[in-house]
Amino acid sequence: HQLRSVVGRRGSSSVKSDSSAVPEGSLSLPTNRSGSRRGLIIGLVIVLVLALGAGAYLVLFNKDSEPDVANGTTSTSVNPNSNGAIDPLVLAKPVSIVPLTPKGEVPTAAGVEALVGPVLPGFGNADFNALIIDPETGTVLLDRDSTQSLVPASTAKLLTGLAVLTALDPQSRLTTQVLQGDAAGAVIFKGGGDITLKSTSQVDTVYEGAASVTDIADQIKAKGITVTKIVTDVTRWADDPFAQGWLPSDIGTPTNGQGYLTRMVPLMVDGDRIKPQQEYSGRTGTPAETAAKALAVALGNADIEIEADGATPDGAIVLASVESQPIAVLLAQALVDSDNMLAEALAREVALKEGVPATFAGATSAILLKLQQAGIDTTGVALSDASGLSTLDRLTPRVLADVLALAVKSDSNLRDLVLGLPVAGATGTLGSRFGAADPSAVGRGWLRAKTGTLEADQSFSYALAGVVPDVDGRLLVFSIIVADAADASVRVLMDQIAASLRTCGCVA
Repeated sequence: HQLRSVVGRRGSSSVKSDSSAVPEGSLSLPTNRSGSRRGLIIGLVIVLVLALGAGAYLVLFNKDSEPDVANGTTSTSVNPNSNGAIDPLVLAKPVSIVPLTPKGEVPTAAGVEALVGPVLPGFGNADFNALIIDPETGTVLLDRDSTQSLVPASTAKLLTGLAVLTALDPQSRLTTQVLQGDAAGAVIFKGGGDITLKSTSQVDTVYEGAASVTDIADQIKAKGITVTKIVTDVTRWADDPFAQGWLPSDIGTPTNGQGYLTRMVPLMVDGDRIKPQQEYSGRTGTPAETAAKALAVALGNADIEIEADGATPDGAIVLASVESQPIAVLLAQALVDSDNMLAEALAREVALKEGVPATFAGATSAILLKLQQAGIDTTGVALSDASGLSTLDRLTPRVLADVLALAVKSDSNLRDLVLGLPVAGATGTLGSRFGAADPSAVGRGWLRAKTGTLEADQSFSYALAGVVPDVDGRLLVFSIIVADAADASVRVLMDQIAASLRTCGCVA
């Protein structure tokens, strides 16, 4: 859900989120694409925030000591494996996870004001709105118009995340099926809401660990079935492909390479990306048909007839099926790389769980319901979608902070919301921010946050909401939305404010 080009769109609105002119999110959960960062991630002191309480905190770091053979962190075995081959020597520094317990005095509002205040003039005429709180005590440490209803951009995914983790079983999975059709040789390709399904097992995608159409085709071929027609069934979700405030032009094309949305249907491959390995690839715009073509190719006949908008007959026999990764993993993928379509897909599953139509209106109403049931005051919240892609979305910094504070204090599934956030300077949409030479470098590896950038009518809104431990190990929650910004320079200041909390003794 990243910043998008507005070339050739003067006078029109363009939704942008989570990056500069070069989209962030080049680093995502897939290990094949983030392997080069793994050393950075381990070496950085990465905060895992398992939120066993507001002060309970886990830090992942790489010890400077030699590998501990006694504890099994180094393999020196020369015994042959089951194939008779000798396993190679494995040398790896042990990764340690230790609790970070709060100590020292509780920060005060005056202390935080003294730390943050000098940065605020840099925002100039932009509308700065923020809330910083100590979730353990509920103390408000900084409040700048935190109840103002503003464009949240992709930070709206935090609300979706809360709804997903409180409505759905995080370990449940989405199932894609192929069933026997009415006629000989005809099969029904039934979408189950898993938009991460890979078009082929031969190509890696942005969704590590996703099931593949190749697996489906292999199951069909193993039954000796010759497929002559593929009928797509997208009836799991209602027919509601675009949200209000979305621009169809943001589907992207093969030539401009920028794609942020597609038609919302429960049958897709690779999130409908033309280039599956690129987070911001243009989309085909015909996701169900594209998925059916991928199945035809996997079956060995690209010319198989495809029929759109079919329905599965009652009692149809299942010929093949595959499952997605667990819901918790899908949510983490949606948060780390700010994947709009994946966030929307999960929100539709929440809608189904709550017994409302799987539409944009149904999904957003279900999100609001789950927020209210969690005790979150939704005053000032108005959603047209679940991803923050719509120019019509509105919410307050206070709501964002309240959601994060609840996740930090939770001893339930909701803690996964914080675990799914990008890490400053290391992963996802924060991978290219909080650089070693930046004023915000002190937050590098410690801070986790959801980013947001949206541009409409040539006016930018930027958002950053997350968690960071202060110098005494006390976890602080921050939520910042800057409206009417002239350009992306305010993001540097936002990052600086959030990162400065890492140095906070903040007792005045």
